[in-house]
Amino acid sequence: MVSDPVLQWALTVVFSATGLYAFLRIIVDRNRPLLIVGHALHVLMSAGMVAMCWPWWSLIPTLPQIVLFFAGAAWFAALLLLQLLRRVRRVALGGHGPWHEAAHLVMMFAMVWMTVSVGGSTAAGHANHGSALPLGASLMGIGITAALLVAAAVFLVEFIDCLRGRRTWLGHTGDVAAGAAMSLGMAAMCWPMIAG
Repeated sequence: MVSDPVLQWALTVVFSATGLYAFLRIIVDRNRPLLIVGHALHVLMSAGMVAMCWPWWSLIPTLPQIVLFFAGAAWFAALLLLQLLRRVRRVALGGHGPWHEAAHLVMMFAMVWMTVSVGGSTAAGHANHGSALPLGASLMGIGITAALLVAAAVFLVEFIDCLRGRRTWLGHTGDVAAGAAMSLGMAAMCWPMIAG
């Protein structure tokens, strides 16, 4: 999906860092099941994004990725709904509000979109030949990229708020920093697909 070697390596570093962070959070939050599932999904999402940076990603079967990331989207949609209905408290979700779950929902949908859009075209032999996506897929990609940029902006605003000392919990600060990095990295991966 990415042809520029500098961008490939830069995004590989970003997504490796977010994956490592999510893995460390699994260890830290080992007694909090809702957080463990979310962190595990982020480890898998980061691994998927690293793979998407390189041509060998086309060798990974598409269907398991679609099922995994659609299940991840359903997980975060359920958490968002439960939080909006006040069935799950913020503390159970690491102190994050509903927007945080919505941002992760957007990321999981982005993974599904990227896998379907590029995975399908790779299977058909078109992905690396500069072929444009169909209009519907392109419009959906524009919407997803815009949502990822909005999520990144929200994460960055909260990260700055954390740095100013209004939030003291280190995990929360790390979560929003990782979320911003992941959202921006994913947007950087989506745009060439739409523009190409």
